[in-house]
Amino acid sequence: MFFKRFTNPRCRTCGKRSSLQDLGQVAPTHHGTFHTSKFSLVYCPRCETVFLTPAPTPEDLRVLYQDSDQFSDDHYTAADQVEKILEYYDASLTGHRLLPGNHTRVLEIGAGFAWVSRASKNLDPTTVTVAQDLSSECATRCDWVDLYHVGPLAQMPPQASFDLISMTHVIEHLVNPRAMLEDICLRLSPHGKLFVTAPYRPRNWEPGKGIEAWRDYTFLHVPAHVTYFSRKWFEQVAPRLGMRILHWDDNHAEGEAFELVLERTTGSD
Repeated sequence: MFFKRFTNPRCRTCGKRSSLQDLGQVAPTHHGTFHTSKFSLVYCPRCETVFLTPAPTPEDLRVLYQDSDQFSDDHYTAADQVEKILEYYDASLTGHRLLPGNHTRVLEIGAGFAWVSRASKNLDPTTVTVAQDLSSECATRCDWVDLYHVGPLAQMPPQASFDLISMTHVIEHLVNPRAMLEDICLRLSPHGKLFVTAPYRPRNWEPGKGIEAWRDYTFLHVPAHVTYFSRKWFEQVAPRLGMRILHWDDNHAEGEAFELVLERTTGSD
């Protein structure tokens, strides 16, 4: 398999010089006017991530998240679907012991319908739930959220200390994920947990297999999904930010998504 080779480039995801591999072009999957219609996926052997290039611009992000309805589909409100979603998050919260006790403080980033907050309240009504999203679409539709902040996370007061922060299918949308993780670590209490779910890669895809599997990938959302992460990337980044990996599972959605739990280590006894 032939790949276009870059000359001494730096990976946008890990920042290291790497023999980046241009896997091929992918067309926009979202309706809207973006700064370009020519996007490609690039693989970095140093951190094993796959990322979209060029990255979406601030205007592209506005089109994606603030100028469009994301949650009008009954996929998010049908009773059987709600039951399945809550069943998954109930199992994750209990299985990973993410709610340490009464009055647990939970922050849900990119919350939408705030499923983690809802599941947390179901398991323990004393849980204090805070949700954040760039869009106001769901802000008045989540009675299980004690405070719903509409706007960038950076605009929220930084002094709050949370026992659990969640990003469920959010981190793949970020142009600067490392900066977000750094902000999150500062908001976690000592030994606080970060729960992450996100797309991983097409089933059975490996470097060297090219672009075709990506074009049929359920989670290929262009230009919304900026990066498809790896365990190796988190292993490189987490310790530098004062966190460690407690759990990694890339078998979700039949191997096409991953689940991750990070723990804050800085500020701990």
